[in-house]
Amino acid sequence: MKILQVTGFKNSGKTTTVNRMVKYLKGQGFKVAVIKNHHRDDVHDATTDTGKFIESGSDFTMLNTPGTVMTVENKAPDLKKQIDDFTGLVDFILIEGYKDEDYPKIFMAYSFKGGHTNLNNIGLRNVLKTFDIRYDEETIMTWFKEWSIDE
Repeated sequence: MKILQVTGFKNSGKTTTVNRMVKYLKGQGFKVAVIKNHHRDDVHDATTDTGKFIESGSDFTMLNTPGTVMTVENKAPDLKKQIDDFTGLVDFILIEGYKDEDYPKIFMAYSFKGGHTNLNNIGLRNVLKTFDIRYDEETIMTWFKEWSIDE
């Protein structure tokens, strides 16, 4: 199982990049998990039934649709355990965010909200490559395709 973090500040192209990576990997027949870090707890609409269950404090809330199962656990996340839980189930885990974690990562150096970030000023570890989404969109995918097949 290969793990890659896609890190950068808000509006730096992380989600766009992860989506492209997922589509590529799925097109190659791989099983893929994505773990996204979000800085707020208010991601569920409290006016929906599911949101109300979560707001009430349900330990687990599961939403089933005809083609999707979403499970929400009311607990603090443990990234290492989440990764361990995917062992044997997926070929790739793509992690969006979690800059302080030490998994192999790429860093999106330009934020449309905050401008350019110098990687040396923020102390990230295990950075394989730095990209600027404004110029490197195709270069990212070329790099990723090569990375995904390296042993």
